Amino acid sequence: MAWRNIMASIFEKAISYVEAACLGENTEPASCARALVAAADALYTPLKPVDSGLGEARRIAGILSGLVANTFLYMASQNKDEEFIKAVKAELEEAIKTEAPLEEVKAILEEATAATLEPAKLDDAREALFNDIRDYVEPPQPAIPRRRRRQPRRPDPAQNLRRLVRELGRRDPILAKQIARLLKAKSVPA
Repeated sequence: MAWRNIMASIFEKAISYVEAACLGENTEPASCARALVAAADALYTPLKPVDSGLGEARRIAGILSGLVANTFLYMASQNKDEEFIKAVKAELEEAIKTEAPLEEVKAILEEATAATLEPAKLDDAREALFNDIRDYVEPPQPAIPRRRRRQPRRPDPAQNLRRLVRELGRRDPILAKQIARLLKAKSVPA
């Protein structure tokens, strides 16, 4: 039970950190991209010691990173213009390529009282974060062209949040309930 509380606390602090770095006045896309990557790294950090290579910890980290990305998209679509999200996506392409975890990870872990953990990075979590934001900015094209030239719909962040919470609920229902409660407290539909 304790690790779920740690994960929920880190998730809450990561969302708050991203919200402060991305949704305030006069925010830079570069600092926002770094905050998003730091959130993904911070969410994998407590899972690294128990990552046995079977992929369960990596999947949970990927789901939590997707939740951070879609929370950012939901909040940014209400407060910022689309150009800001595109600029963040461009900066994010460079930020996910860094080799070491970012310094911002320590700040998130200290806020969540998990400062004893050594920051770790996971490429899968960073890719999940980037893919959700990329799909929002550039909706995926169908592999087989259809007769009707219908524009592909942009993914709905609120719908993705509900899907990711359901997916997390299949793996760990108690953690999913805690995450959904945290998102609802931030007035994000989950």
